[in-house]
Amino acid sequence: MFVFTFSMCNFLPLFILNIICLSVVVTMAARNITLISYLDNMRDDYTLKVCIIRLWGSFSEYDSTVVKSIEMVLMDEMGTKIRASVYRKDFQRFDSKLKEDDAIYIRSPIIAPNKYTFKISDVTSKLNLHGQTTVHECLGFQSKTKYEFCFVSFETIIFATTTSNISIGEVVSLGKLDSRDVSISKHRLTLQIRNLEGLQVNVTLFADFAYQMISYLEAHKQVGRVVIILQIPSVNNYFDHTRMFINADLPEIVAFTDSLVGLRGIQNHSSSLTFDSSKSYNEYEDFLNNHKVKNVVDLLEPQDVGKFIIVGTIYGIRQDIDWYYDACSNCGKKVDRRNVFSGPDSGEASVVVECSTEKCKKKEISLAPRYKIHIRVQDDFGTITLTLFDGDAYRLVKQRASDLIEKIKQVCQIIG
Repeated sequence: MFVFTFSMCNFLPLFILNIICLSVVVTMAARNITLISYLDNMRDDYTLKVCIIRLWGSFSEYDSTVVKSIEMVLMDEMGTKIRASVYRKDFQRFDSKLKEDDAIYIRSPIIAPNKYTFKISDVTSKLNLHGQTTVHECLGFQSKTKYEFCFVSFETIIFATTTSNISIGEVVSLGKLDSRDVSISKHRLTLQIRNLEGLQVNVTLFADFAYQMISYLEAHKQVGRVVIILQIPSVNNYFDHTRMFINADLPEIVAFTDSLVGLRGIQNHSSSLTFDSSKSYNEYEDFLNNHKVKNVVDLLEPQDVGKFIIVGTIYGIRQDIDWYYDACSNCGKKVDRRNVFSGPDSGEASVVVECSTEKCKKKEISLAPRYKIHIRVQDDFGTITLTLFDGDAYRLVKQRASDLIEKIKQVCQIIG
């Protein structure tokens, strides 16, 4: 009895000590993992536990055949995302260790400011992997979903009120592949996707994404519905960020499809997807193909005269310039106003309008207010003032300039 009690007394402290040691190891391991939201520029001895949800090569602006960096979007177990880069001198060190959809531990990357215009999250920093950084495989990565999608509404995409667009929808209309350009990067496929509320948005797939969609449809001709997730789609220079999932075995797509069945029933392929080859679609494509895409800097110092396309955001309307002008009712050109006095000593004058164009000189004319709205437009390279004339402005405002002027007068009378 004594010996037994003595053995237990010696064993118990050792048993408790082992538990304490195990607890310390687990606790220290947990503390050694830094979440993306807790990154601190004052430290460089931290370890991240992340999943590579997007990986691509960024090509040199001087030589389109040279990859200057490996770019990644990383996500931690809390679903927070951050941009990361590996530059050319460190390719050999990391290339074999970085694969899309793999989970990894990253030790001691450098924190740098995120100066990219297009943001993949609210995190203001990015990471650079360098010679002192180590990368190891992670087998225990856990998150609520594989990619931690945070879907935005179609309204925010249409009105450009969000910087990180991840959308899900059913493909309901498909245009023709435009492959006329010799460069595959400019081949495009236009389609429409619809959400559960029935709202539709237009999407243009370029290059590999266009062919990914075509290949899927050719291999699944009898599929009932086509549901896609577009991860960070953009209409400008960020196609590398984009990732597309077509009827993938993901919880989000399964749940969306189940909701569609509940709302609209089971559909066959022919009733759920239409192929659009209308004239209006072709005119839209011709417009994109027949005009060069320029950025704001190019327009500030133009080298040639022509019609160009810029992709940007309207940030506001200039308040220091009139938003309409008095146009001739016959030709639409701006008219001149002048005061005509009835006599040399008369203080009374009448306003006469004149149009300087040859065809209107001998005609009786009247005033017709027309839009001339000066807007500030910004893209990734700068900001510029552009002018919306009557036709384009009317398509946005949905009422004539004269009607809007009359409404403003009525409001002014009410408020005094």
